[in-house]
Amino acid sequence: MNAGRAFVGAVLVGIGALFLLDGAGALDAGRALADWWPLGIVLLGAFQIASERRVGPVTGVLVVGGLLLLGGTTGLFGAVDWGIVWPILLITAGGALLLGWGRHRMGSVDQAEVSGMAVLSSSRVATRSDRFRRAAVTAVLGGLTLDLTKATPVPEGASVSATAVFGGIDVVVPTGWVVTVRGLPLFGGWDDTTARTAAGPDAPHLEIQALVLFGGLEVKHPRRWR
Repeated sequence: MNAGRAFVGAVLVGIGALFLLDGAGALDAGRALADWWPLGIVLLGAFQIASERRVGPVTGVLVVGGLLLLGGTTGLFGAVDWGIVWPILLITAGGALLLGWGRHRMGSVDQAEVSGMAVLSSSRVATRSDRFRRAAVTAVLGGLTLDLTKATPVPEGASVSATAVFGGIDVVVPTGWVVTVRGLPLFGGWDDTTARTAAGPDAPHLEIQALVLFGGLEVKHPRRWR
């Protein structure tokens, strides 16, 4: 499961349902959004936890932080002075970035299936599996690099599900791979700069399913000199 794709789908369905109920006079969509918007943060973290089958630092912060904000917006914690809360949140986020929380580098692994997320941060996901099958990556207000330069796709081909929301994703592949990019760009786009050399029927094949919303995706080869 791609956490970013599930998140975008859930948000669109939720907003559509709210305005449908608003049109029927059942509730005030604007008030509901003002009270329940932190639920989106919780869902983003929960979907990523389900995708990775583990709780990481980023996903934990998203779920816990989102629940705390939800308690404040819905009145569970009583009256909240947002004039104080927002500056504290900004100071906390800025301090975390200054201390390096936003730079995450994941070492190469041998897994045939990998996933990763970057939220307000930069991240690198890599695999050196000789039976690489699929990857699911998400960037929300951040940047993520998927490094496949030491991976070998299975004979039937591998797939990548990539979602960029106000963020950017780089997919790095070796020369000689046949790459196909499909998907939906919404106020965003992608660029495949891999070499268009003739490839035989046995050339490694990679299919990328992309959802780009106010973001970008680039498929490229590694730099020659690093």
